[in-house]
Amino acid sequence: MLGISAAYLVDIEKDRRLPTEELLQKTADLLDIPVATFDEFSPDVPKAVKDWLDKNPLLGKVMSLLRKGSPDETLAKFEKAIVRPRQRKFTIAIYHSELQAIGSESASWDTETGGDLFGIWGDVPVVYFASRAGPNAKREHAHFRLDVDYLIKLSGQLEKDWGLRYFGDWHSHHRLGLSTPSAGDQRRIVSVGAKNTFDEMAEFIITFASGQDAEKTIVINPYAYLDLPSQTLTDVALIVLEGTSPVRSALIAASSMPEQQLTAFSSFPIERISFSVEPVGRVSGTVGSSMFQISERLLHKAMSALTTVSSGELELYRESFGFVVVAPVNDKQNIAFAIDKNWPHSLLQVEWIDRQSGSTEEISADLAGLTLLTTERLKEIYSTAKGSMIGQKNDTP
Repeated sequence: MLGISAAYLVDIEKDRRLPTEELLQKTADLLDIPVATFDEFSPDVPKAVKDWLDKNPLLGKVMSLLRKGSPDETLAKFEKAIVRPRQRKFTIAIYHSELQAIGSESASWDTETGGDLFGIWGDVPVVYFASRAGPNAKREHAHFRLDVDYLIKLSGQLEKDWGLRYFGDWHSHHRLGLSTPSAGDQRRIVSVGAKNTFDEMAEFIITFASGQDAEKTIVINPYAYLDLPSQTLTDVALIVLEGTSPVRSALIAASSMPEQQLTAFSSFPIERISFSVEPVGRVSGTVGSSMFQISERLLHKAMSALTTVSSGELELYRESFGFVVVAPVNDKQNIAFAIDKNWPHSLLQVEWIDRQSGSTEEISADLAGLTLLTTERLKEIYSTAKGSMIGQKNDTP
């Protein structure tokens, strides 16, 4: 009835071979019992283990695959196919300009390319600068390697001048067909995190949706590592901040970092950028707690520049409209700059202050386009006003 030979039955009784799944099912059908009844008699997998596997179906599937084929081959396939657990979702903010910079650089190469992400990591991390790779970066069709020496120098400069932290990198996957970080990418992030004692980092993978080379549609696939050194990936939903990053604007105004081609981003249309996860919002990029830090850095950089032409230490007063910066001409007379609180902190008014007489006088000057970004023009305003006002006072009988 079971369709087996006497010799086969003897081998089963003497534990020289195990019954097949088909034979167990036939036996269960004849006895009218569930086939699972035989589990507790199986020398292969104890019943307690079977029960545990039933509660963990993924591991049960692995065990089943291992029985059917070569263990090494099966494990290799499984490791390749397994999807690491990911949380949903984390938000990171990034400026239009930095998305355009990534798009422009990615579309310029037929090989993989990349760069780095810098910002302020708060409750909502903000990317203020997405860089191009350094001059010694290695670009290949299926591999990209950063210029580490350049990255170290760039990181130090952005941290010193703007208080920006290294978030991680962005890079393109041209031919790999991967929209997620590779195993090598993840190992690199974990290593960098360990060296810098970072608990959290980010990584953007760039892929291409469609179009000819001249009109590639760039897809941003953003991820975060929120529990380093764990390689667990967290999907990121971006908040897109309108306009140009204030840090990029400041670097452009100062003619810094020519190797970064800081204005090239503007030629890449924002319409050619799409996202693996739709952004949760598009908002103004000139508000928020991290902007306060950027504004403070810019204010103190402008004051440092004015100090080089003033006759003494500057004074700073905070008002409801913004700031008043007072630059001394001598021990009794000063030039005061009234500055708007809103980015990019326009120059509102310039006044001559005579503390000996207690008088003030507005200084006539062309203030159009003058902001804290235009430090050289602020220095010119001071020097011109100083010479003009002292000349007037000396001519007064």
